[in-house]
Amino acid sequence: MTQKTADAAHAMHKRAIIAIASATGSTSLLVNVWFPFLPLYILQVGARDEAAALLWVAVGMSSLGVGRLIGGPMWGLLSDRLGRKKMFVRAVYFAALTSLVLSIINAPWQVAIALALQGLLSGFVPAAVALTSVSVPDAKVRDALNAVSGAQYLGGAIGPAVGAAMAIAFGYRGAIFTSGLLIAVVATAVIFLVPADTLRKKELGPSGAAIELPPFKPTVQFALAILLYFSLFTLGTFRAVATPIALKDIAGADVTAVTGLAFALGGIASALGVWILSTRFFRKHRLRDILAVTCVLTALAHLLLALSNSVWLYVLAFTLAAFLNASMMPATNTMIALNVTRDRRGTAFGIGSAAQAVAFMVGPMGAAMFATYSLKAGFATVGVLLLALATLVALTLREPQAEK
Repeated sequence: MTQKTADAAHAMHKRAIIAIASATGSTSLLVNVWFPFLPLYILQVGARDEAAALLWVAVGMSSLGVGRLIGGPMWGLLSDRLGRKKMFVRAVYFAALTSLVLSIINAPWQVAIALALQGLLSGFVPAAVALTSVSVPDAKVRDALNAVSGAQYLGGAIGPAVGAAMAIAFGYRGAIFTSGLLIAVVATAVIFLVPADTLRKKELGPSGAAIELPPFKPTVQFALAILLYFSLFTLGTFRAVATPIALKDIAGADVTAVTGLAFALGGIASALGVWILSTRFFRKHRLRDILAVTCVLTALAHLLLALSNSVWLYVLAFTLAAFLNASMMPATNTMIALNVTRDRRGTAFGIGSAAQAVAFMVGPMGAAMFATYSLKAGFATVGVLLLALATLVALTLREPQAEK
């Protein structure tokens, strides 16, 4: 009987992870259907030239960051009280709303409204990670997060190619609208396919009043995990914004095709980094050493970006940096999860969502600042900062303990 119970629980956990990973990957794919051609769509709805279109993209991303900074902690706190599955469903439905609103805008400034809604009301990745962390035993959290993160990166890699096909078939507006409808279908499927998470039962005190959730008590290790989380997203946005300009500086010509190839290879490498490097090497009892070494290797990849004088060497370094960057994400999510109680993991990833929001602003701002005089100096500076981060991890990180 004990064996049957264990087998049933294992099957339920496996089903939950497959469903969450599939929903996360699908939503990531469908959001990335329209994001790469957003500047072209803004030109279509009235931007006067390419520079103006890029300006409105920057304004929209800033509004997304501000919205996420406000909404992330709020939704995280509510998820601990109402349920992480409900918050995941809510986040995916609002990702659909973002696409639907974006598909009906008639002026460039209105992109800020659509992306502000995305930041304030959605944030499906932190919601998925929070749900995953309480859907399996703590000993299985790292493996579960590998699956979810890998699906997210793979969806992001495939999305632009699917988006190009949809834009050819339906036009920019039609492609965005269709992606919104499909995201809503994904959210509806989550309702039926993902098991509900178990909330802490309310306890009654001596007076008969319900005892509230235990207070959230951040630790030094939790703060270190949030710093790593912020750093990984900052690195990703810095490279994404800097790469088209860096490639143009190297080639001195139109590099649209090479830029697309770099991002496609980077997306695939990110998924492989999670599924290969993270799964095989980021194991229990050696997390500190592997994270520190990977930070050093990522620093070297950014130094290679700084030294690249050919397009293909840059693409190789970009792909390597994406591979290493992504491989650290599941371990970082695991650190966030295991350094708080299960009852407070929604709150923890809400704070992570706010850190992600700041990264979405800091990364592009850093790239823009270095682009004014030297992106090579920017990549070199990032490499030095990563070496400092590796030192901090090696000296202060402690292996998180699974909750019994």
